[in-house]
Amino acid sequence: MSRSHRPSEGHRRVRRALVVVGASVLGWAGVGMATGIAGAATTATPGASTVLTVPTGDHHGYRHGAVPRRTHDVAGVAALGSSATPTLAPRAASAASKKLVSYGGGLTVGGLVGAGVTTGRPEVYVVFLGDQWGTESTNSSGQDVFSKDTDHLAPALQTLYAGIGTGGETWSGVLTQYCDGAPVGATSCAQGDSMIPYPTGGVLRGVWYDPSSSATSEETAGVTGHELAAEAEAAATHFGNTDQASNRDTQYVIVSPSGTDPDGWESSTNGYCAYHDDTHDAAMTGGGAVAGPIVAFTNLPYVPDAGSDCGAGTVNTPGTLDGATEAASHEYAETVSDQFPEATPLPGWSDSSGDEIGDLCAYKSSGPGAMFNLVLATGTVAVQGLWSNRADSCSDGEPTDVFAPTVSSFTPSRASAGSTVTIKGTNLAGATSVAFAGTAAGIVSDTTTALTVTVPTAAASGTIKVTTATGAATSAKSFGVAPTVVSFSPGTVGRGTELTIEGSGLGAVKKVVVGGRNAAVTSDSPTQVVVTVPEKAATGSVVVTSKFGSSSLAGLTVT
Repeated sequence: MSRSHRPSEGHRRVRRALVVVGASVLGWAGVGMATGIAGAATTATPGASTVLTVPTGDHHGYRHGAVPRRTHDVAGVAALGSSATPTLAPRAASAASKKLVSYGGGLTVGGLVGAGVTTGRPEVYVVFLGDQWGTESTNSSGQDVFSKDTDHLAPALQTLYAGIGTGGETWSGVLTQYCDGAPVGATSCAQGDSMIPYPTGGVLRGVWYDPSSSATSEETAGVTGHELAAEAEAAATHFGNTDQASNRDTQYVIVSPSGTDPDGWESSTNGYCAYHDDTHDAAMTGGGAVAGPIVAFTNLPYVPDAGSDCGAGTVNTPGTLDGATEAASHEYAETVSDQFPEATPLPGWSDSSGDEIGDLCAYKSSGPGAMFNLVLATGTVAVQGLWSNRADSCSDGEPTDVFAPTVSSFTPSRASAGSTVTIKGTNLAGATSVAFAGTAAGIVSDTTTALTVTVPTAAASGTIKVTTATGAATSAKSFGVAPTVVSFSPGTVGRGTELTIEGSGLGAVKKVVVGGRNAAVTSDSPTQVVVTVPEKAATGSVVVTSKFGSSSLAGLTVT
């Protein structure tokens, strides 16, 4: 198939021409640049005219974070010779000490408040769009594979997403230095900000093959940005994420099959390798924003089709999938650090030119942050480095950057054992334990700003303590465990004898009524109360009351 090979940044928010020094562009190594046409630059090399284009300098202001492609015209091919293989060079902005990324203040709209980054556990859902993928089956590793996926892109992507946060990898550690809650323009985060958490155990949460929506072939018009956004909304519904809260930390990767042209990725003037956006961006081609919750998505074409123009062979030999997983890692990291990029300036983390943390390190071939093989528990994949403010350079990996946790509140303030309680605070992700007055609770879910836990059976009323790898925090207020009567023995009891009541939340009870009469408490604990059956007690029920509530159980026989 014929292809034009154009390097593009794929994420500029404004129109601008490329100029020689400092232009954020991916070119060929060793090629001198001179000012060219608006939105482009040309080489100063006689007899060759390599052209580098910026798609958003023309028609696509909504693309964010796409890794660039390269191009040359016929004269350039002739000058270089048919055997010449120009190499991809790092962008000028990737050099150390050029500029730091800063926080854009987050997006506050449609149920979001100050949302610039992923503050909960990142969740990735992969959608294989179009019946051109062929027949779906499962390989020996339990991954979804397709009969027409000749380059095996589908399992490679699943290896990447399921493996991020496993095998002790520190690539994800670079992301944990970024946060929500910092002042606009800040270049670092502080205690109390909502940090991006380390994604322990992988981020892949679901795979969907949607053959009902055609990706269309390259001979016909490809799907538009609007249609890709609509597919992301459909995927959110498919996976049960139907409101804004359930999509706060999600991203949907829409993968197109070989031979298709999603949103003009093959264009000679607007080509790209991948991009990320959100579904409410009004600038998208084909209809603009899509109704529904604001959903982050990535447009990932069949990158192996572009060969070396999108990074094939940059790490491995032949490295057919190098560029594909590099592009996927690029967009994953930029979505996590700039999740809803519809606003101008970008609400997450970017530099003064609008470059995100993947753009600044795209196709870096040597030194800190160069492309490399990332070893995961699921396998090994090629990825690119990420910009680190902490290192003031690109980085292949760093220790997790976290602060000690804080606990600001919990709801409800009282509940019975087995109930769920939500604890709010900061730096709560990765909690190793939660204790109610010293009794360990079960952790249901955790994010940077919230923990959901189950009140343990043996819990007593008191403060809640949260412990993470970096410290511990205790609530200022006490949680009240409401009483629950589960059983009593014996079932038939004489007046003046002892009755043992079992349950939870039974410590420090205020009153026990047996057979309609107040009973004297002999002893109590969180799970047991022993009382003396009153002389005037009648057959009936047992009622236990504390300051946090009451519980009763019928069926007592008094003789």
